Amino acid sequence: MGSPDPHGERVLITGASRGLGLEFVRRFAARGARVFATCRDPGQAAALQEVADERDNVVVLPLDVTDEASIRAAVAAVQADGDGTLDVLVNNAGLSPRGEEFANLDAAAMQGVFAVNAIAPMIVAQHFRPLLVGGDRPRIVNISSSMGSLEKKEYGRHYSYASSKAALNMLTRAAGHDLADEGIIVVALHPGWVQTDLGGTQATLSPRESVEGMIAVIDGLAPADSTRFLTWKGDRHPW
Repeated sequence: MGSPDPHGERVLITGASRGLGLEFVRRFAARGARVFATCRDPGQAAALQEVADERDNVVVLPLDVTDEASIRAAVAAVQADGDGTLDVLVNNAGLSPRGEEFANLDAAAMQGVFAVNAIAPMIVAQHFRPLLVGGDRPRIVNISSSMGSLEKKEYGRHYSYASSKAALNMLTRAAGHDLADEGIIVVALHPGWVQTDLGGTQATLSPRESVEGMIAVIDGLAPADSTRFLTWKGDRHPW
């Protein structure tokens, strides 16, 4: 199956106000896709609003991924736009607490990270499932991390972030199996070490390099790729 027509593609991105999410908006919009860019508070997302002001194919929507009423409202907005379908869902919103160590672990804080990084992508996907079923080669892309790899965990710290991404990887596999009969491809993607607020200035990749690589991977996804954990270059990532 060939690559999708970007001019007819409909893409929703969570956590679109900055970093990788904002770059996904820029790259998908630049090639002509209809982009639904979501974040908790669009009124505080100046850079995202600037992109939307420049391009009439970007729709900014409020979305708190931990609030089901907010998710339902976003679904209704996408459903009311155009043909009401969705081709690509990029679950990008995430949290990474700073300074977390074994001695200062906090249950409530850890639950908050799991709520955003692991549970929310599944609930968002669950609500958008009917729109994806009607889409063109529908794909759910969960932005994971090499830090969620059990095989590569050879250091301490980062308890909440790493374990929540490991959980997201497992949930990706489960959803990929359950949604296969509906033609929905589900993958986890490691974006690389990227120069964002999370990755820091010493990271090796610019947001544009990472996102352009991930979009190429997303374009080339086939049913056989579903349930896989892939890198931004399209290679299999160790679990």
